[in-house]
Amino acid sequence: MGDSLVLGTAGHIDHGKSSLVKALTGTDPDRLPEEKERGVTIELGFARLELPSGRSMGVVDVPGHERFVRQMVAGATGIDVVMLVVAADDGVMPQTREHLAIIDLLGIPKGVVALTKSDLVDDDWLGLVKDDVNTLLAGTSIDGAPIVAVSSKTGAGVDELRTTIDEVADAAEARHADMLMRLPVDRVFTIAGAGTVVTGTLWSGTAAPGDPIELYPSGKTGRVRSVQVHSAAVDKAVAGNRVALNLVGLEKDDIARGDIVAAPDTLTVTDRFDALFTYLSGNELPFESGTRVHVHHGTREVLGRVLLMEVERLAPSESGFAQVRLEEPLSPRYGDRFIVRSYSPVFTIGGGAILDAMPPRRSTLRPHERELLEALLAHDLSAAAVGLLESRGIPMTSAQVASTLGVPRSQVADQLNQARLERVKVAGEIYFVSAEAFEHVLTMIERELLAFHDTHPTATGIASLALRDRIDRRLAPKVFDALLAVAVERGTASTDGGQVRHPKAAVAAMAEEDKAFEALGPLLESQGLAPQTVPELAAAAGVDVGVARKALGKLVASGALVRLGGDLHFSAKAVADAREKIVAYLREHGDIAPKDARDITGSSRKYIVPLLEYFDSQGVTKREGDSRKLGKASS
Repeated sequence: MGDSLVLGTAGHIDHGKSSLVKALTGTDPDRLPEEKERGVTIELGFARLELPSGRSMGVVDVPGHERFVRQMVAGATGIDVVMLVVAADDGVMPQTREHLAIIDLLGIPKGVVALTKSDLVDDDWLGLVKDDVNTLLAGTSIDGAPIVAVSSKTGAGVDELRTTIDEVADAAEARHADMLMRLPVDRVFTIAGAGTVVTGTLWSGTAAPGDPIELYPSGKTGRVRSVQVHSAAVDKAVAGNRVALNLVGLEKDDIARGDIVAAPDTLTVTDRFDALFTYLSGNELPFESGTRVHVHHGTREVLGRVLLMEVERLAPSESGFAQVRLEEPLSPRYGDRFIVRSYSPVFTIGGGAILDAMPPRRSTLRPHERELLEALLAHDLSAAAVGLLESRGIPMTSAQVASTLGVPRSQVADQLNQARLERVKVAGEIYFVSAEAFEHVLTMIERELLAFHDTHPTATGIASLALRDRIDRRLAPKVFDALLAVAVERGTASTDGGQVRHPKAAVAAMAEEDKAFEALGPLLESQGLAPQTVPELAAAAGVDVGVARKALGKLVASGALVRLGGDLHFSAKAVADAREKIVAYLREHGDIAPKDARDITGSSRKYIVPLLEYFDSQGVTKREGDSRKLGKASS
């Protein structure tokens, strides 16, 4: 197992946690500085426990009840074994119950109970306290945890406790080393000569010098310069390690406690998540849907509301599916644990497991949405992968599905390939979408096009992005274009130069545009170097100004016309004739004034100045003072 396991301590503030840690490790956690800056050596503020098997564990001891709550949530994914400390002379206290409730909500799977101050009570009393503790643990994540009586003062039981921790640690599961790197920041500071340093428990993956990183939720990027574990520089830190990362490209002020350092493009930033929310048994009143609360996730605490999706209220000890709406963004992943504390006064009232980190906003569940949450709850990844696509209703790659579920891509790729899903190819990548959602988008494309033509009878089409916005803004433009191509194949849409129209509905508008196209070319050719304005041209052609502009745009694109200064349109032939005359004049005289250009072309000052500026821009002429000379592109 290496030394990547972490032991977290829990229990009432006066029950001797720090004394016990000192007896176990030889280090007094109360004497550990918050930040020790010796060059680039960083003391992470926790002790190291050497075990009989040769394994070593980091011991996180958190003084104070409030800090315990925050640290336990932060360490939830980072703590492998919890040591619940209960003083034999006091027994189970209210704080003991709250700490155990948090351990249970966080799903910490392995635990040991240390009965401290056992030298102060007799064996009968010790037996009663053990019975109380066993009853308390029943039904929690550490149900059946071994109980060891110890005395930090006399040293009795300390060796047995060390051996018991070793045995429990041996059964602890390996970390998420196969997943992408994620580190919730608990501290950030600057070290002279090294720069910005963050510390925390590596939740998943590995961290090594040179790794690119992204900061969530801000999206700022940087890379890892160096990594330390237990104050020593290492080539690589693994999930479960308490680490210090020296970061390049990020200033201290860019980072705050609660941010997450992760592999780039691997987390979603969200203002809501779906979860199974458990309301603790110790609460007196029922929990009302919509209650404002403090939400703890990782090292961040934000305000939010818990909306129950199937009932109006929960009785103490009940659980239900809920959408947690946040007042500030978080970057959670499927399976993460969170704690909910009351708004005021602040105490722990519940928590649970995050199921969907990017759900649609809703307050009730449709049947397929409930099926998705149940699949996620049961860790049925094949059902969850397909259910996620049905819930989202938009095409996603296997990598996007895996990222949303917080699992390696290999764990969902086979399920998606075998499922009865539609496939959309986008720039060589396969996007999966449920048949229902696929048909829904195609139906919406036709419906929105018909509605557009109905309200804009003279328009020949709508911009592709504007159409996407009317259908679903979540569709990436390239994905929408791929779906549009399917609609074109089916004959329910037609595209032309970034515009989309319905082939049947735009017939009248198309005929009008064709009429303008046919009329305006010859009209402008007849006007030579004295063209009319767009409104005058539209009136002469007998069409709407908007239709005239579209037709003129097409004529410019085809090369039949040249557009100058926004609203001046000349026939390409008239411009070529003028160019020929001006170049011939320059070859003979060396330079030309605007009035001379006007005279030889038969134009007027109103038109000749824009024409000369156009020839300047083309390199045909070169302006010097008020006159022109031959430019490099005059041949």
